[in-house]
Amino acid sequence: MKRHLRAPALLLAALTLAGCTRGEISAARGPGSRLEQVPDLTEPSPEPEEQQPAAPAAPWTDGLTPAQQKYGSAGLLAWPCVLYSIYLQQPEGPGWTEEEIARSQETLATAVDWIGEQAGEYNVSPTLYYGEDLLSVIDYAPGFVGGEESDEGQQFYDDMDEVCGSLRTNELAETYGTSNIGFLVFLPVSGCSFTMVHYLEDGGYYFNEYCCLYKDNVFFEPGTFDGPAVYAHEILHLFGAPDLYSGSNDLFVSEELVDYVADTWPEEIMYDTYAPDGSLEYGTIHKEIGPLTAYRLGLCDAFPGMDRFPLVTLDPPGTFRLDESTSTDRFDEQDGAVAA
Repeated sequence: MKRHLRAPALLLAALTLAGCTRGEISAARGPGSRLEQVPDLTEPSPEPEEQQPAAPAAPWTDGLTPAQQKYGSAGLLAWPCVLYSIYLQQPEGPGWTEEEIARSQETLATAVDWIGEQAGEYNVSPTLYYGEDLLSVIDYAPGFVGGEESDEGQQFYDDMDEVCGSLRTNELAETYGTSNIGFLVFLPVSGCSFTMVHYLEDGGYYFNEYCCLYKDNVFFEPGTFDGPAVYAHEILHLFGAPDLYSGSNDLFVSEELVDYVADTWPEEIMYDTYAPDGSLEYGTIHKEIGPLTAYRLGLCDAFPGMDRFPLVTLDPPGTFRLDESTSTDRFDEQDGAVAA
C-alpha cells in the first residue's frame, strides 16, 4: 500500500535517538552487499552501461541532481541503496524488545534475499545494505494509531520525514559509496503497512522515501508478527513497484489490469502477499516479481500485455505520478532507466 503527503513540514518534537550507530561499518548484509564489495571511493567508478542511467553521485550533497528529483531518495533497484531501519517506541508505552528487533531483522533479511533472487531472474543483482550498523531506536512520545486504516496522521508523517532527513548523512553516503537511501520505520503496534513514495511532480520536495512496517499484522489474531512478503512488497514500492490489487491508487491500475495480473501472474507479490491458504509465511516467500512489476522497476524493457495496457508505460520506470492531469512532457526524454 502506498501513500503520499502534501503539506508544509511541521517542527519536529519529542524525538530522541537511542543507540544510533553511524561509525565504522564492520559488515553489510544483503545480496551482493558484503563488506568486500563496498565500492572503493579512492578508485574511479566504472562507466555505467549505455542503457542504464548513472546513479546519483556520492557523497551526499545539499543540492539534488535531476535524477534524484526524478526517482526520490531510494533511486532505482539496479543502483546500490542503503535500507536504514528506524524502530519507534513510546516512552511508558508500546515498544520493541531486543528479541523482537532481531526477529524483524531476520524477516528483513528474508525479504532482501528474495528481492535479490527475483531480480536475478532479470539479470540484475541489487546491492541493498542493511543490518545492525544501519539501525536506530527512537522514542516517539506522541504514540501510534495502527489498526486497519493505519492513518498515523499528518504530524507523524512530517516527523518521520524530518527524522529520515537527519539520518541521511554525508557520512553514510561516504561509508557505503551511494547517496541512495530508503528508510524502514518499524512501529510497535498492529496495523496495515504502507509506504511514502516520491512522485514525479515533487521534484526536490518530499524526497525521503520510507516504509512504515507494523510489528503485527492487523488482519490476523493479536500478536501475529508480520511476514517477509509484506516487507518485500513495501520495499519494492521504494523503487517504483505499483500496487496491482483492486483499490490501488496507481493511475494506470484499472480493474481490467488487476484481473489480467490475477489470471496471468497469480503469485505476483504486488497483487497479493499471502500464502495460497490466506495465511502468513515466515522464513520464505512463495511469490514472484512478475514481468509487469519488473518493467516498472526498470529491470526489463517490456512485458506481456504491453500493447493492451499502454498507460503502464506512460511514466519512466522507477517513478510514480500523483495526478493524471499532470503534463508528462518534461518526463518524455528517457534516460535509459532499464537495467537489463
